Amino acid sequence: MRSHLLASMLTLAITLASSLPVPDYTAGLDDGKDEAGVGATSNAWKQGPDGREPANDEPRDRYVRTDGVTCAELGADLDSLSGIVTAPGACPEGTDIAEITVPCEDGEYALDALWVQRVQADGSYGDPEQLTDDECITPADLATEARREFKTMKITAPVATVQGNPPMIVNVHYPAYTTAAPQDRTVTLLGVPVVIRAEPTEFTWDFDDPHSPAGTTLTTTDPGRPWREGDPTPDHSWVGHTYSRLGTPDQDPGTAVDDKGNTYRTGVTVSLTTTWQGRFRVQGTSTWTDIPGTITTTSTTDPTTVTEARTRLVCDDLEGTSTC
Repeated sequence: MRSHLLASMLTLAITLASSLPVPDYTAGLDDGKDEAGVGATSNAWKQGPDGREPANDEPRDRYVRTDGVTCAELGADLDSLSGIVTAPGACPEGTDIAEITVPCEDGEYALDALWVQRVQADGSYGDPEQLTDDECITPADLATEARREFKTMKITAPVATVQGNPPMIVNVHYPAYTTAAPQDRTVTLLGVPVVIRAEPTEFTWDFDDPHSPAGTTLTTTDPGRPWREGDPTPDHSWVGHTYSRLGTPDQDPGTAVDDKGNTYRTGVTVSLTTTWQGRFRVQGTSTWTDIPGTITTTSTTDPTTVTEARTRLVCDDLEGTSTC
C-alpha cells in the first residue's frame, strides 16, 4: 500500500512554475483509501455579456514543464511522506523538500517532466496529468526546435548603400556596402534556454542596370566597404558597380534626353538580398551548432538618376582665368 501511495504522490505532485495563469489547488491525503489527490478550483471560463466565454487568451489546455516536489518529515524515509505540494515554499516547517530529478552527464541538459491540465466539459480544469518523465537531452535533441525558431526569426534587414552623390555618372565605379552583423535571439526550447544566431553569409546586389554588358547583379561574401579620404580610387576589385550604358531614349523606360542633349536614366533603385545562416547554442556554453537552411532579407536604396558626363572645350579654367 505504501508503494502505491508513493507512486500516486510522485505522479500527482507538481510545482506549477509557469508564466501561464495557475489555478488554485487543494491537496490532501486520504488515509482511508491510501491515496493522494490534487484538485483545481479555478475555472477556464468567465461569464460575459453574451454568455460564457474563455477566461483568457491562453490555450485552453495548460502545459507546463516542472519537477515533482514532495514534503517529507525531517530525517524520515520516503515511505513516511506526509503530503504533496504544488508551489515553492508550501512545505510546512519541520519537513524536507524532495525534488524528483534525473541526473545528467556533461554535455546533456535536464528536461523537466511535461504536465497538462485539460479543460473539462464544464469549463473547469482537471487534475494535472504527467505526459512525460524527466529526461536528459543533447543539442541534437534541440535541433528541430531550433530550426523552427530560426525560420520564424524576425531579422532586421541591413542598410544597403551605394556611395556617391546623385546623379551618378556613367563609367565611374561606385562602391557598394552594407553594415550587416550577426543577430541573436534568446528562446526556451524544450525547457532549455537557447541562443539562436543569424549570421550574414552572402550578399546579392541588383544594381538595376539592364543595359550594361557586365549585367545587373553581383553576388559576394564580402559586405563591401566605403571609400574614405586617402584610399585609392575605387576600381572593379571593390564591391560596387559601373554603369556604362543608359539605354535608348524614348525606347527604354526611364531613359530620356534633357534640353542640353544629355542622356539620363531616372528611378534607378539598387536592392540587396542578404542570406543568413542559422546557429544555436545552449545559453552559458560556447559550442555552436549549425541550423540547416537559410533566411533572406531584402534592402533597397532610394531611387536615383544616372547620367552621362559630356566633354566640351571652354576658354576659362577652374579659377576663371581665360586661356583663349
